[in-house]
Amino acid sequence: MKPIFNRAPLTPNTLSPLPLGSIRPEDWLLDQLQTQRDGLTGKLDEIWSDVGPDCGWLGGDGDAWERAPYYLDGLIALAWTLDDEALKQKAMRYIEWILASQREDGWFGPEKNGDYWPLMLALRALRQYFMATNDRRVLVLMDKFFKYQVVNLNDRPLRDWAVARGGENMELALWLYNITGQKHLLELCRKLRAQTLDWPNYFHTFANTVPMSKSLKRERLEEALEEEKNEPLMGEKRPYFHTQYHLSHGVNIAMGLKTPGVINLFKSGFKEQGGFKFGWNKLVKHHGVASGMFICDEHLNGNSPTQGTELCAIVELMYTLETLLGLGDFNAEYADILEKVAYNALPAAFTADMTAHQYDEQVNQVKVSREKRKWYNNGDDANLYGFAPNYGCCTANYHQGWPKFTASLWYATSDGGLQAVSYAPCTVRTTLDGVPVRLRVSGGYPFAQSVEIRVSVKQPCEFPLYLRMPYWTRQPMVFLPDGEIMQVRSGDTTCVRRRWRSGDVVRLELGTVPRVTKWYHQSGAVELGPLLMAFQPEENWERLEDGSWQVTAGSDWNWALVRDEPMKAVYHGEPKVGFGKGDAPVTVLAKAAPVEWHMDGGSCASVPMVPAIREADARVIELVPFGGTGLRIGQFPIGRGGSRNE
Repeated sequence: MKPIFNRAPLTPNTLSPLPLGSIRPEDWLLDQLQTQRDGLTGKLDEIWSDVGPDCGWLGGDGDAWERAPYYLDGLIALAWTLDDEALKQKAMRYIEWILASQREDGWFGPEKNGDYWPLMLALRALRQYFMATNDRRVLVLMDKFFKYQVVNLNDRPLRDWAVARGGENMELALWLYNITGQKHLLELCRKLRAQTLDWPNYFHTFANTVPMSKSLKRERLEEALEEEKNEPLMGEKRPYFHTQYHLSHGVNIAMGLKTPGVINLFKSGFKEQGGFKFGWNKLVKHHGVASGMFICDEHLNGNSPTQGTELCAIVELMYTLETLLGLGDFNAEYADILEKVAYNALPAAFTADMTAHQYDEQVNQVKVSREKRKWYNNGDDANLYGFAPNYGCCTANYHQGWPKFTASLWYATSDGGLQAVSYAPCTVRTTLDGVPVRLRVSGGYPFAQSVEIRVSVKQPCEFPLYLRMPYWTRQPMVFLPDGEIMQVRSGDTTCVRRRWRSGDVVRLELGTVPRVTKWYHQSGAVELGPLLMAFQPEENWERLEDGSWQVTAGSDWNWALVRDEPMKAVYHGEPKVGFGKGDAPVTVLAKAAPVEWHMDGGSCASVPMVPAIREADARVIELVPFGGTGLRIGQFPIGRGGSRNE
């Protein structure tokens, strides 16, 4: 299947996703995806009735809303990325049922579902299946459903979650337009735009600059949601509190960040062109934490590292960035954000064997327990490692994270080449100018500073490789097969266009040193390349009566970094296993001292601001990758030194 690029009159794009299955994980990334398969993804339908044989999406009387489509979306991505026949067969049960469920008028899915939102998810999943198999039955179903929407949206408009997430629907319709060229799909997008929350304007003005717990009473917000849940959120009919619920909801925001870019394809304007950048900069300023994410427990709630971030928001932000990369020109900022979230926030939400996850993760997490915390409106078990802590949406939705990231490591370019997004170990197989091409990427990134790209071609051929130089690298170098050395700049994309032969190797040196970035309460985060480095106290894991895990610290965690002291990165060899398994592949040695820093309920208290420390108490502590920790301090106080003897 050839890459799909935008048709006129859509805004042109230069990148397109490769067909699903073109990129195979290797080394530690392969282990990570195999761990996911052997964890819950490979057997969720066998142990959870919400997605099992009796669910509505297999013709049963059970759950008929979003859970099975969420699961299928990740299941398809994992099955074809690993080329795993057993997973493919699981996915095909849902796929065949969905394809057979379409009515004459175009509606499809479980009979008792009348909501557009789960249908958007099902189409998202089916598109992936088409990208892997070229099964044209998917196009037929999509075309009939979109024609149904063109005819019926005025009388049967989007409601509730679909209003917040209408950008998903628009993006799918535009994808089909790029294949078929049918003009009614552009008309559909204009109708969907009119019924979808105004994300371009929201991100431009961004009223939610303080925690929701301070700006709006939780009880009133939820009462209003209950009162207004059956009212369409269109035009002037939008009730203020209901709209505020959706505009402050973390997962909605993670999805909504793609909506300006989607609208920009068919209705370009200042707010649409800059929508992601406007929104992201304000989110980071008012709600950002060092893991690469923003706080949402369940709604925007400030930027203290003891507040929580929902796993659904993590994987949906990743998918938003992956989508935006394929909608326009290469944007290095999207790649920087994507890999920071993928290498930090995503793995931190799971146990190492990926059999349990958290609903809310904390950057400063020194206790995992069923206790009252200052979440906005999540439950007391939201940060337990469990099967479905707090609510089951993450249990259904997290499966897309790793496999879609793997599928987005490289993109096809409109000039017949390949663009690197991140250098995790993988093998890319594609055809360029009619010639089969294979790239093997190795070196252990992001846990190492060198990347090797080995090229294999059926016959010598010319094509460009676009190589991203991350913003954090110092004096990056590109070593070409003929011995030439290219000195390039961090933050740039370097094009290597040549006549390639099998055995050609390009080597990247992406040197970096530990750096301290500043966050809430003048706290400091230690970063090494795209990795957030954290202090991990001794962890005591205990299984609770419901099978969930609580974790308590068996050693001190209350450290402050000593200001302006040098740090040292220590590399321990190329990793072959995923996050949390075995010894850390890279560590940072930093000088720190203990400070007065106590508990506040089930969480550590707010980060002390510039605490006094005793020089005599300072010692070197070891920091490890944040993504491999169950307990950690990821944002430290920065201490000011006292006298040697005080």
